[in-house]
Amino acid sequence: MIRLVIVADSLSRARELATLLAEDDRMDIIEARAANGRMVDARADVVLCVGLSHFQTASSRVPVVLIGDSRADIGGNVRALLPLSASAAEISAAVQAAANDLTVLTHEQLLLWMPAQKSHMQDDTPVEELTPRELQVLNEMAAGNGNKDIALALGISGHTVKFHVAQILAKLNAATRTEAVAIGLRRGLIAI
Repeated sequence: MIRLVIVADSLSRARELATLLAEDDRMDIIEARAANGRMVDARADVVLCVGLSHFQTASSRVPVVLIGDSRADIGGNVRALLPLSASAAEISAAVQAAANDLTVLTHEQLLLWMPAQKSHMQDDTPVEELTPRELQVLNEMAAGNGNKDIALALGISGHTVKFHVAQILAKLNAATRTEAVAIGLRRGLIAI
C-alpha cells in the first residue's frame, strides 16, 4: 500500500483529487491539504503536488509527482510532471512508478530531453516488414541474448542469426542492436 500525501494550490482541489484517487486500493491517502509551507508527513511514500509551480521538494526525500501546467524540471526527488488534464489512471500510474523509484516522462518531455533522437522518433517512414523469423530474432535480441544464444533458442546456425540481425538493422534503419530493439519496442514489434 502506497502512503500518499496530496498537496494542492487549494484545499478543494486537494480533496477533489483525494476523492478521485480514493477508489484505487493500492493507495492510502494519509493527508490532502492546501500548500501552507508545512513539511510533508514523514510517513508518506509519495507526495502528489497539484497546481503548484514552485513546490519545495528539496527538503524531503519523498518522491514527488507534480501535476500542473508548469515547465518544472524532473530531477531530484521529482519523479513525474503531468498536465492538469491527466486522468486518474495516469496519475495513479505515475504515483505507482514514483513509489518504485521510477521516473515518468510524457512523450513530449522525452522529445525535449532527447533532442538527438527527436527526428528519428517522429519518423513515420514506413518500415519494410520484418519476416516472422526476423521478429523472433528481434524478440531474442530484446531479451538480451547474443547470437549464440539466439541460434540455440531458435535452432538455427550462428551464421543465419548474423544474417537476420543484419536484415533487421537494415529494415529498421538502426545502427546498433540496441537501437533496433528500441525501435521495435516503440513500434510494437516486440512482445513485452
